[in-house]
Amino acid sequence: MKLPPLTTRDNAYRIPSEVTAVLAGLHLSDPDTSLLKALSESKWRRLLEFCHTAHLTLSLAQLSTNGFPDWVVDRLRANLVDNALRFENIKAIYREASTALNDAKVEHLVIKGFTQAPDYVADPCLRAQSDIDLFCLPEGNGNARAALVAIGYKSYEADMAIADHTASLVRLGHWKWKGNPFDPEMPLGIELHFCLWNERVSLIRIPEVELFWERRTTRVVDGLSFSCLSPVDHLGYLALHILRNIFLNDWIVHHVLELANFLDAHAEDDAFWQSWCEIHGPSLRSVEAIAFYYARAWFGCRLHRQAAQEIANLPVTQQSWLQRFSGSSLEVMFRQNKDSVWLHLSFVSSRRDRRKILARCLIPPRIASVGSSSVNVRNKRLVTSNDSNPLRRYVRYLISRSAAHGRASFTTLTKGLGWRISQHRLVIPPAK
Repeated sequence: MKLPPLTTRDNAYRIPSEVTAVLAGLHLSDPDTSLLKALSESKWRRLLEFCHTAHLTLSLAQLSTNGFPDWVVDRLRANLVDNALRFENIKAIYREASTALNDAKVEHLVIKGFTQAPDYVADPCLRAQSDIDLFCLPEGNGNARAALVAIGYKSYEADMAIADHTASLVRLGHWKWKGNPFDPEMPLGIELHFCLWNERVSLIRIPEVELFWERRTTRVVDGLSFSCLSPVDHLGYLALHILRNIFLNDWIVHHVLELANFLDAHAEDDAFWQSWCEIHGPSLRSVEAIAFYYARAWFGCRLHRQAAQEIANLPVTQQSWLQRFSGSSLEVMFRQNKDSVWLHLSFVSSRRDRRKILARCLIPPRIASVGSSSVNVRNKRLVTSNDSNPLRRYVRYLISRSAAHGRASFTTLTKGLGWRISQHRLVIPPAK
């Protein structure tokens, strides 16, 4: 199946030019840094701010910086140095946490984070990491939490309604934010995951995920030994995590880039893909193929013929959605859209569940309280205000949120209707 460019006749995605530039530079088959070199200072500043939030700063720093402004080069080099020092702290923090869990006789897996090295990112020092994600079997989660609390961690309360983990655990100490997202001394949170795929939230059952725990293995990265998913299941989990965040309209660009790196590096690895086909059944492989499509469409990675075949085997409805809407997950970083609901519905056959998904999309069930930090955040960006009155700020938040959701819901319905009509166009025979 031929994969189209992100901008087509049907959809011209509204993505800032500086973000288009960094995506072009990170393209695997045809990288082009000319757009980056042409950016103005103001656009560079916006791009660096975006890259921090999107976890692309260290990927940008690995490109050839010839032609970049000197101040940009200096900042990127400083980020690399700081993150290398930060990883040393990450290793120490994980060792301490792992010891506490082992003493409490709680088995765990490390997911995401430094487990992405070396297949998804060349070196763990080249990956931003703000927390350590651990998976424990549900019956061990409480003991794991108690063990970490015993060494000084405290819960950071947040809205956990759709999370795959319990409230994050943090040990702040005397550290204070100084504006450096790669600060080596910045505390690291720990998130205890109770599932690898949240059926309750997605309303999609993927029973094969329950076998991931049984196939766990032990690896060593930069002298750090840890238990983790097997190579095949690691790929599956990342693909499922991307799909999960597509459904939730969350940012996925750095996950897709890491997946693209893996797919490109293993495009000729027949042994791995034969193992993948033997271990993962057709239904799981078809779900993973959605993420493979994104990796190829966004970053131009090579695909092994088996991965490409799984994309070609996708149902016609899903292929049509990907061709028309795969760029929506880039646009959602700047403007709210809910195009993913149509993909989500394609996985669900129950009328009750389909109604639940559509209602949840069009009528968001969660509204932040007056004192919530969410009131001052829009799409992962802090909104500054000179108004010290919390009630007025909250009213503005409600108005802004309602307007954004209303516009997105209306657009979603109209675009979805247009897409469905395009799938069922009548072919009118020529007049005789």
